[in-house]
Amino acid sequence: MDQRKNDSFVPSITQLEDFLTEHDSNVVWLLVATILSCGWIIYLTYYNSRNIGLILTLVLNRLYKHGYIHIGSFSFSVLSGKVMVREIYYITEDMSIRIQDGFIIFRWWKMYNPKQKQHDPKAETRLYIMVNDFEFHVYNRSELYGQLQELFGLDPTIIPAKKEDEKAEINGRQRTHSNLESVKVKTESQDPSSSWRSLIPVIKVNVSTGRLAFGNHYQPQTLCINFDDAFLTYTTKPPSSHLDQFMHIVKGKLENVRVMLVPSPRYVGLQNDEPPRLMGEGFVVMQSNDVDIYYYMDEPDVYSSVKIQEQFSCTFHYKVLKHLCI
Repeated sequence: MDQRKNDSFVPSITQLEDFLTEHDSNVVWLLVATILSCGWIIYLTYYNSRNIGLILTLVLNRLYKHGYIHIGSFSFSVLSGKVMVREIYYITEDMSIRIQDGFIIFRWWKMYNPKQKQHDPKAETRLYIMVNDFEFHVYNRSELYGQLQELFGLDPTIIPAKKEDEKAEINGRQRTHSNLESVKVKTESQDPSSSWRSLIPVIKVNVSTGRLAFGNHYQPQTLCINFDDAFLTYTTKPPSSHLDQFMHIVKGKLENVRVMLVPSPRYVGLQNDEPPRLMGEGFVVMQSNDVDIYYYMDEPDVYSSVKIQEQFSCTFHYKVLKHLCI
């Protein structure tokens, strides 16, 4: 029996203590090292990503003053090129964006060819984005109301703090315009490798369970667009005009789309015109199993954007003054 105990694979406490004593150690330090190792593993597994998210939340809110940013947890893996986030909130006075969780995969191991075409939709997809429970809510347009107050000479009661920022932006546009008057209109850079679009020509986005909402508690109904899955692909193409830089292209497919009018939860006004019927969450305006999306928009050059903004501003002021005179 004693021989079997001595031949056992797992050493006894006495043997372990003799071994540690022979090597100038003891059981206490072994237990301390074991407990610290277990605690460190538990911290890395459950709490490290949350602490990093808390630090990022504090830093971003200290740097960004026009809204609130919240990151519940943040973790990344260099080997797989994955960045994982959870409980992302971006809230301003006009809109809010909420994401339950998601991850971003950057395939850095893909071979980079600087001679490839920037506007090739069949190029390698190095960036993949996955989002779960996406919510986008627009409930105000304070910047537009502030511009109307300033135009009609009223007291700036809506976000008066942004008035100085708008003046600084106008002065910056004037300085930019004065600097660009002596510069010729240029197209896109001649070196294709100098643009980020040559490194990431195609971006694929997968959204699981999304919702778009437009309305607030001052309106009896809120317009909601719900969908189960969205598969989107973003790429760029040459612009339709030589004054622009490039064209944004978004193609995708939505599944189980529903457009509804939902009663606003905190609305206290009178309900003058009620919807004909309420089914589930609200009155269904449109419903479809599959919806294809094709969206394109030209990215203006700096010089052309300044000219367009000036023309739009002059036209808008002219129409308003003409209406007031009539």
